[in-house]
Amino acid sequence: MRIATKLIMSALLVSLPVVTWSCDDDDDKSDKTEISLDQLPQASATFLTQHFPGATVLRITRDTDREGSEYEVTLTNGFEIEFDGTGEWTDVNAPAGQAVPASVVPTAIASYVTTNYPGQNINEISRDSRGYEVELTSGTDLEFDLDGNFIRVDR
Repeated sequence: MRIATKLIMSALLVSLPVVTWSCDDDDDKSDKTEISLDQLPQASATFLTQHFPGATVLRITRDTDREGSEYEVTLTNGFEIEFDGTGEWTDVNAPAGQAVPASVVPTAIASYVTTNYPGQNINEISRDSRGYEVELTSGTDLEFDLDGNFIRVDR
């Protein structure tokens, strides 16, 4: 009986790493690579010079997965900007307590924030196919449609 128990325990110990390895899902993995500014899509480079003139790029990362590429740019002043595979911005994140450049924010959203949240600045703005999400310097999250119309406070 002792030999049988030892054999079963040994078999379990040997099979555990094999089972764990075989369940690894390679489809979810991505390939992150640091790239240079000249490897960034032209639309992204134009966005940076237009909205962050004089800023210095600290790092650019291209994240490639089965759905395409995304780019993340970190500036020496602490701003982080994300771009989709075509080079269009998807997220602009300012350092804590600072505001994203006003030139990035659609006029309707800027007007809504100024009117309804006086003294607050936009610390982060994200956009996707459904609309915009905005985080204010107070931590309040707001949602807007693609036209910049207020939808709701995101809690």
